[in-house]
Amino acid sequence: MRIRRLSTKRIILLIATALVLLFIFVQSLLPQSISAEESGWFREKILNPIASFFGIEPLSHAAVRKLAHVFEYTVLAALLVLTLRNQIVKSFSLGFTAAFLDESLQALTGRGSQLTDVWIDLCGVALGTLIGFLIWKAYCRRRNTSKNTQ
Repeated sequence: MRIRRLSTKRIILLIATALVLLFIFVQSLLPQSISAEESGWFREKILNPIASFFGIEPLSHAAVRKLAHVFEYTVLAALLVLTLRNQIVKSFSLGFTAAFLDESLQALTGRGSQLTDVWIDLCGVALGTLIGFLIWKAYCRRRNTSKNTQ
């Protein structure tokens, strides 16, 4: 069996993917009160001032929490696509599995899981998969262009 050496870029992507997944699962393990406190702090200190600057109504606590789900899984899925070198189905499947495990973890710790959160996470996975695919294509196009000019 031949063992391939991973490139530095691939190792960095693997580490970033693992850290995002770890962040997601740690957030699920936090007690509801601490999680709500963190979301409230982020909403009051960061999002509301930005919304105010642009003349937008402040986001509700529930909206902030749902957007956090989408954002976390968008980042995870994009990293999965890049780490797995554009294996779209595998990346999407792993993202979905992570969302399912995340909500299952919340059910086991007594925080209460919601099926709607899995669907929201899945929207993030779909968006992240698309973003990862577009980044991968742009990277390949740039790499091919630089090879052709040499």
